[in-house]
Amino acid sequence: MDNVVKVDLKRAESHLRTALLDGRLEGPAHITETGRPQAALTYRNGQLDGPMVLYHSNGVVSARLHYRLDKLHGPAQFYSPQGPLIREANYQAGLLHGVTNTYFEDGSLAAREHFRLGQMHGISQRFHSNGNVAARMEYDRGKLLQRACEFSRDGRPLDAYGRPLRRWKAWWVKWQQGPQ
Repeated sequence: MDNVVKVDLKRAESHLRTALLDGRLEGPAHITETGRPQAALTYRNGQLDGPMVLYHSNGVVSARLHYRLDKLHGPAQFYSPQGPLIREANYQAGLLHGVTNTYFEDGSLAAREHFRLGQMHGISQRFHSNGNVAARMEYDRGKLLQRACEFSRDGRPLDAYGRPLRRWKAWWVKWQQGPQ
């Protein structure tokens, strides 16, 4: 027979509300600190399984995550204390998998990376705050295939010393590469 026990634990300013089923955490769990939410979690058979929401100390959502069998699995979003989205990723069995985007405070894209089972795989790009590409790298199962291509804020490639190529030379290099 199932034995469900409601848990309402208070220590100083912290408060945990959840349930135990046959001695294991089961169902929703809520954690508050001085009356403000800190986390909302979901358990199944004593393991994290389902949505999780974490909060900054100011009460703004810090992260929205999904768990399966105690491991991150599915979409994950991370937010700044002011509220805007700063990173979104996907997980598979606890490992980064798929596209991961990182954003500047104004919401524009700062970086886009591709992962396959926890390793960088494919094209990875960093962006300047004006939206132009700052760096482009290509990975194969976690290994960088060649030196990163870096660019100035106006889109010109950088030379070996980190200086933008002269405009005529940047045009010539781009013209030789053809359409991309």
